[in-house]
Parts: sequence; structure tokens; C-alpha cells
Amino acid sequence: MDLDELTKEVQGRYHRLVDQGTDPNEWAYAWRSEYNRGGFKAVDLLMEEVVDPKKCIGCAACVTICPVDVFDYEDEVPLDTRADACVFCELCVDVCPVLRPTDRDMKEQIQLKEPVKDEGFGPYAYGCYARATDKALVADGQDGGVCTALILHGMENGTIKAAVAGEEHAENPQMGSSMLQQTKEEVIQGARSRYTYQPNTLALVEAMKKDVGPLAVVGVPCQVNGVRQQQFSSIRLDVAEWYQNNISLVVGLLCSEAFTEEGIDWLAEDLEVPKKDIMNINIKGRVEIKLRDGREEVKSLKKFGKYARPACLYCMDYSADNADIALGGIGMDKWTYTIIRTEAGHKAWQALVDDGWVETKEFEEAPKGKELVIRLSEYKRNRPLPALMPTFSEREEIGNLDPKNYYRGWTEDASAKEWRPLPPPPPKKKKAVSVTSEDAK
Repeated sequence: MDLDELTKEVQGRYHRLVDQGTDPNEWAYAWRSEYNRGGFKAVDLLMEEVVDPKKCIGCAACVTICPVDVFDYEDEVPLDTRADACVFCELCVDVCPVLRPTDRDMKEQIQLKEPVKDEGFGPYAYGCYARATDKALVADGQDGGVCTALILHGMENGTIKAAVAGEEHAENPQMGSSMLQQTKEEVIQGARSRYTYQPNTLALVEAMKKDVGPLAVVGVPCQVNGVRQQQFSSIRLDVAEWYQNNISLVVGLLCSEAFTEEGIDWLAEDLEVPKKDIMNINIKGRVEIKLRDGREEVKSLKKFGKYARPACLYCMDYSADNADIALGGIGMDKWTYTIIRTEAGHKAWQALVDDGWVETKEFEEAPKGKELVIRLSEYKRNRPLPALMPTFSEREEIGNLDPKNYYRGWTEDASAKEWRPLPPPPPKKKKAVSVTSEDAK
């Protein structure tokens, strides 16, 4: 059997497993069964199943796991620039969060902190609202500056040597690039959220080349899941083992969806300012904008929402379920919603608290925050797996590229094995109103 035929056979096996309703945790058998027989050209499968149909979420796991540098990364997707260099290791498909869910034993592998509970936003041990006690970190960071404090504290006490995170572009601060942060100045430079997509994890390649560790990785949920699948891939090669041994803390950022650069263009035009003057964006049910001249503006999230990144439909994780610590700006203004999930997260968090770097408040002080996190998490979970979702072109045909609302009001049709729109609800009956003699007067 020649190489192309073998790849098609693996692809056909994958489709049979998916189409026959096989347990999704068995889907990886399609390619893992070839590993001991010498492998196959996995890059072709990845391109045909994920990249070409525009289901790629841009997490860059395939790029950073490849031991022979097959991929470039451009416009938020991998390019198989050097496909002929493929050595049939199969890692690129094994780490892709779009092709399959995380393995069942992921919870044991990341070592959840006991006692574990799940109230709708992933397994965790405890949580709180938190804020850095250093006012400069609050000012330079986002929603309490907790992520910045975590990284700087780890660098100061030696538990991490660098962070894989991001930095903003000077001419357009709402666009960012990956960055290997090794100094306090670099950490501060990368603080503040950017609501466009930023492939932080590309900096893992630089970290590995420089052999810098232990590392903290900061990323949105799709990137967290890509990192975890790299660390714990069942295909045990040196590159995967390096990630397992050198990534000591994974910090996840709560995320419904990211936005395109066209959204920033729209804001700049609407506000009549250059993009370089949009210093910070925060989304709190509305778009809150801070400008370079000190002005603060508010814009409609509904209008901004049409610039949501279509690829975000294929991510089913809002609350970074597989992170050590998950953080988000939700529930309490200028405080960080903080979720401690694993032993590593607990150790880093308690050291931060014990050294007085943060102050905390209980979730009960702003209970609507937890309610919102649960609602947003469950909505993203209540979707078919990406392999069962329509392609970008199929969504284009029906005129719906909205990642946030595509499945709102849809339900799984078990008999047809597909998702269909729910029928409209019956009209509400008007309540009878009794009128007293006093009302009549």
C-alpha cells in the first residue's frame, strides 16, 4: 500500500468511527493503530479534516509539537509548508482538540486537587474573587491583575523561569503576538487582555529551543486543551515528554469567543481614533474601551458581536476545564474570578496568598458571577463535538457564522444523530386579572 492509500485508509477509518456513533474517546484509534506499524502521513489528514474545511481553532498545538518543523503559522492557522519533511510520528493529529476530545484519564494526569466538585464549570477544588495587592499590577493588568501577579510571584520565588504568554502590538494594542516572557518588564508588557485571537503557545517552540523551564503557560481554553494533549499524548516522543517535564503551571483564561481585527477597525472608525489609541478593551455585557487620552467609551456588545471569530464555534470549553488555575473578569468589577483545579494550581495559589500578593473574597459576595460562569460554560458544552459540526462553507450557505449563537435554541435529535432547531415555544396564555371595587374606582 502506498503512502497516499494508507493515509486515505486511516481517514476512512476515522470517518467510520465518527459516523457510526462510536465513543468519541475511541476515535484516536484511527491513527494510533498505525503508530507501531510505522505511522502514516498525519499532516495530510490534519489538513483535510481540520484546516481545509476551516474548522481549525488556531491553538497551534500541531505547530509546536511537530519534531521536524513541518508547519508555519499564518492568519491563525497552520500551513503545511514543509509537508515532505513529515516523519509519520502522528503527533500533530493526536494533539488536535478538534479531531477528538481529551482522553478520559486527563483528570488523573493533571492531578486534580481533592476534594473535587463540578458545579457546571469544570472540576475544581475551590475558588474565590481575587485582586493583586500591588496597585500597579491592578492598573497594568486586567480585572484585578491576578494573572500578572501569579507569573511575577513564580519568577521571584523560582518556581517558574519563564511564561509562555503574549505581547501587544504598539501600533494596534488590541492585536498581539506570542511571547516567551523571561523578565518582569516582559510580563508587564504582556499584561492586559486582548479580545482578538493571540496564539500564545507558539512561544513554546522558543522555550524548547532554549531549554527554558519550568514554564507557566497562559492561554484561552482551546490553547489549554492543546497544551494538555501535547503533555499527555499517548504517543511518547521526546518533544511531548519535554512539555510534560517543563510545563509546571497552566493558567486558563475564561473565553466565550475572540473577535477579528475587523472588529477593532470598526471600533476605531466608530470612535474616530487610530487603532493605536485603543489601549484596553473589557467586555462586561457591553464593550468598555479605554483610549490613550484617558477617555472611556462604551459600545454595544451586540454590534461588536458580529465580528466574533467564526472558528470559535469549534471550541466547546468556556472555563478552561483542564487548566491548573482558571481566571476571568466576571462577577465583580476589578476583581478576578479565580478557580483552583489541580495540585499544581493549589500550590502556586497558596504561595501567592501566603506571601500577601493577593486579597480575596468569597464567591457568595457576588453570586451572580458564578451563575454566569455556569451558564456560559454549559452553553459551550451543549454542542456536538467539532467533528460532527458543519464546516465553515456549510455555515456560510445558511448564512450563520456566529460562533456564540449558532447552537442557541438547537437540540440533539437522537434518532437522526444530528442537531436541529427547536420548535418555537407555544404562545404564553394571558393571566386572568381580577378587578376589585377599589381597582374599578
